[in-house]
Amino acid sequence: MGNVTTDVKPERSKFSYLDLLASLGSAKHIGGKGATEILLNEAGIQPGSRVLDVGCGMGKTSCKLAKEKDCRVVGLDIMPRMIKESKTRARQLGVDDKTTFLMCDAKSLPFKADAFDAVIVESVTVFVEEVERAINEYCRVVKTGGPVCDNEVCVTRDTIGKMGDRLEDLKSVFTAFNSTTSKGMLTFEDWKEMYEACFGNVKASHHLIDMNVEMETRREDGFKTFAANIKSMWLYMTNPEAKQIMDEGRKILQFQGEFGYGLYVSRK
Repeated sequence: MGNVTTDVKPERSKFSYLDLLASLGSAKHIGGKGATEILLNEAGIQPGSRVLDVGCGMGKTSCKLAKEKDCRVVGLDIMPRMIKESKTRARQLGVDDKTTFLMCDAKSLPFKADAFDAVIVESVTVFVEEVERAINEYCRVVKTGGPVCDNEVCVTRDTIGKMGDRLEDLKSVFTAFNSTTSKGMLTFEDWKEMYEACFGNVKASHHLIDMNVEMETRREDGFKTFAANIKSMWLYMTNPEAKQIMDEGRKILQFQGEFGYGLYVSRK
């Protein structure tokens, strides 16, 4: 874990960040399409592959793989609203015969060992308290030689070491987003070491957040983004817990040039 203490513990509210996303009918991962493309290119997923998309959100990556790679994809999410949205997207794109969406927990996958050719995880494991258990599950269900590709929000140990008093604000952002685990707030290096402990190998790279990319991702959703914005304003005024999440989340703007995400590609 390194020499810097980042032991902020999860404080689960009745209304969490995941509840907020589900209420808005919105799901996105940091880094947008560019981060997804990097992971998929590194994975080298072939047509006809069986792929697991853990934390599929609204099904964007699942449907992309089914349509562009001719894959059979199983998408998982813990939120019922996301499963519904994913099924709708698959029908609209004509890939509902190649996709299956199930509600379940990342740390307890309902599949036999070696069931998938590849596992994709985008900004999901950070919401799981038992991170190592989830990573072990990814490893269990992927075939030997198959990739597990993960995108997780993080900062580097070096960045944390230079923050001083600002570290408390960063911790509050992670706490508001429920992005703290039983192991505390994980750094880029922490994630890399956990994947190395499980797989023995990992290709890892750290990227800084680009707010232009994040805004472009929202614009691509068109009316859904407009509707989500209206709903978010209503929640801000009527739901104190939602308001707190949004207020704390805005602090992320203080960490441009520091805050980012890690891309991890491991093979079993």
